[in-house]
Amino acid sequence: MRIFLFLAFGTVLLLQAGCGGSDRGRPADLPQLHPVHIEIIQGGNPLEGATVTLVSKVPATYGTASGTTNASGVASLRTYGFEGAPAGDYAVLVTKEVPANQREGTTEEGLTYLIGGQLYRYVDAQFSNVNSTPISITVTERGARETLDVGDPVRVFMRNLPQ
Repeated sequence: MRIFLFLAFGTVLLLQAGCGGSDRGRPADLPQLHPVHIEIIQGGNPLEGATVTLVSKVPATYGTASGTTNASGVASLRTYGFEGAPAGDYAVLVTKEVPANQREGTTEEGLTYLIGGQLYRYVDAQFSNVNSTPISITVTERGARETLDVGDPVRVFMRNLPQ
């Protein structure tokens, strides 16, 4: 009977260790994170598919958080793969680059891939550089929920993609 109880207890401990919560793999020195939701508006409309990055104004080990905007223009940011950002002051970078005019290629195995085309930027370049972005936010212990405007829509050719 003791062996059965010992094995049952050991199994329960192993299952608990293996199931891990949302902090599984979390670095020990990662500070407490607070929820950050940023809505990006461009030309009066939500901007879908933009990458939003927070860059700490004070050098820090985990000084960036990022996310991608959904159809409503909202990005929920993550730091090192975990939801939220440490409290602090941040410059906000917003980028959206989209390929166009690509054509399909096919591998010998019948898999389809895209080749060629051009890459276009859809947000003014000032928002992609920490030294020129005019937008910033402060994340507090309560988190942050902001609506930020990146101006008028743009479509600027960046480069040709490999053939």
